Amino acid sequence: MTVRLEIGWRPELVDAEGEALRRKAQEYCGLILDRVRVLRVLMLDLNLPLGELEAIRTEVFTNPVTQVSSYSPLAREFDWALWVGYRPGVRDNAGATAREAIEAFLGRALPPEAAVYTSKLYLLFA
Repeated sequence: MTVRLEIGWRPELVDAEGEALRRKAQEYCGLILDRVRVLRVLMLDLNLPLGELEAIRTEVFTNPVTQVSSYSPLAREFDWALWVGYRPGVRDNAGATAREAIEAFLGRALPPEAAVYTSKLYLLFA
């Protein structure tokens, strides 16, 4: 079963990566944006029970003080979205590290066919 996990900063916190991208868009391209939010996306191609998936979300990938995460889309109201990930066949080092973190948390190796892919979702507000 493949699930998509979205992780982002709490709405009341400044998204430093998004703010830097907003400034660069204006400086380099003349594109005026009100704000930019960046979500980290993990595609988990794992055959795990829902309880383990929820524990992985809350215990491994989310800082409860500064971040929110969900297997449902976090993005609600935005003007544009850019989803950037690796092409098939390209080594995803962050995905490999995420897989190792899941295995360490579960205390067992995942089957060879299990996979974790990472990407970023840029939400642009004009």
